[in-house]
Amino acid sequence: MRRPALRPLTVVAVVVCVALTLALAWAARVVDRNSNHRLLEQQVQQAAAALAGVVPAAQARLADAAQVAIDTSADPTIFNRFVTPELNGGLKAISLWQLDAAGGAPKQLAMKGDRLALVEQQRSAAFFSRLHPSDQLFVTDILPGTPARIGYAEMPPGDTSGLVVYAEGELPANRRVALPATSPFADLAFALYLGPKTDETHLIEATRPTPIRGRTASATLPFGDTVVTVVGTTDLQLAGGLAAVLPWIVLGVGGGLSVVAGVTVEYFGRRRQEAERLATDNERLYEEQRGIATTLQHALLPEVPATNGVEVAARYVAGVDGIDVGGDWYDVIALDDKRLVFFVGDVSGRGLRAATTMASLRYAVRAYVAQGDGIETVVAKLAQLFDKEQSSQFATVLAGELDSTSHECRLVSAGHFYPLLVDEDGARYVSGEIEPPVGVATPLRPRAVTINLPSSGTLLAFTDGAIERKGEGIDVGLERLRLAATNQGGSIEATLDRLLTDVVPDGADDDVVVVGLRWGN
Repeated sequence: MRRPALRPLTVVAVVVCVALTLALAWAARVVDRNSNHRLLEQQVQQAAAALAGVVPAAQARLADAAQVAIDTSADPTIFNRFVTPELNGGLKAISLWQLDAAGGAPKQLAMKGDRLALVEQQRSAAFFSRLHPSDQLFVTDILPGTPARIGYAEMPPGDTSGLVVYAEGELPANRRVALPATSPFADLAFALYLGPKTDETHLIEATRPTPIRGRTASATLPFGDTVVTVVGTTDLQLAGGLAAVLPWIVLGVGGGLSVVAGVTVEYFGRRRQEAERLATDNERLYEEQRGIATTLQHALLPEVPATNGVEVAARYVAGVDGIDVGGDWYDVIALDDKRLVFFVGDVSGRGLRAATTMASLRYAVRAYVAQGDGIETVVAKLAQLFDKEQSSQFATVLAGELDSTSHECRLVSAGHFYPLLVDEDGARYVSGEIEPPVGVATPLRPRAVTINLPSSGTLLAFTDGAIERKGEGIDVGLERLRLAATNQGGSIEATLDRLLTDVVPDGADDDVVVVGLRWGN
């Protein structure tokens, strides 16, 4: 018996169903692949952002050493004593060199550490020949050895002494590292290469054998006068298990028009759910990256010292706009049992350059105070570290010296708000001369304002994030802070916590730093 032939409309329907099913399966596969690649790129970019904090800290340490050498006329004893603590922070050797302006061979003036691979391999002349005063770090190629090393050189901008600080750090054995399970990047396998090339001769370190295979993404980050290339991959299905098997689901349920219709509805519903999950993941990744930036900023800021007769507390609150590290900073240094100096500053801009400048200023302040400079001299020397016309940056700084015995406080303001004085009579702002910000050229030497302090009270120094708000005048913010500081009781720690809750309850647009000093009878 002859079987009836299929009607043309049935054939067309089947062909349409098959074609639609195949098209949907192909689209699901493309979406899954693209989603996985995009999320992998985000993870690699996050890892690169976390690594970017290494350069400012390393450059700040070398810049401090260079400044000490310049200020002490390259005294090798003082230089070696200053850099000795850095040998416990990952560096294996630190040295001081004098470059010959006439093009002669560089001369080593001081050395701390075991050896210099650059000298052993007779590469010092070639490397030092390309150095010049600059605000960037100079980095060598990978220096072979067991273990291999990388060298870093710092030659401060604007300096004409020809002094160079050169240091070397060791790479991990066999270039292999392991991340702790608690790391936010524990699921990411990566390799770091010095420069734009990703061959074995440029490998710094990796978490698995190289070259890394499979689905990879890469990113570059500035590293002194060169770059570091990050190549990463993961074995996880970043877009979720459902996205991986969705093409097979579509093929399995594509047998007829009714099934195709149901699968189509299910497909779009599940894709919407997947998109929402991806949005949630993106928000989580954003918060993690912001947490990394905040952690870096907190790591660069000091703990306040304990001083007899004066309670000291400080607070830093990261701004809610963006994820870049800000340039707000503070420092409190005890001179003796009764006297201390404090600094509060704000570097213009945000990001890596602002963080680098902030770290340089803070470490320079500590170096100047350690050699006995007064606050006027410290501010004057800070102004010589960088120039606004060359770096397109400037910084406001408030410097103060408080004596709890004489109840006097000396203040120098370089473009910064004077502090708020709170006592039993209320709260009022200290008034005085405001010098130009650090980085703005001026022929005048900073002048200090001396104020007599009440027998008991609180001094509050702050950055502009505590008072400035979009769409309102600065006087409104100053008055809001003054009213919030009035009648604040309890410890200085509790006072700062309540003060920040009152003035920035939902977070400020910019970073906020508040330093409180309280003395009694």
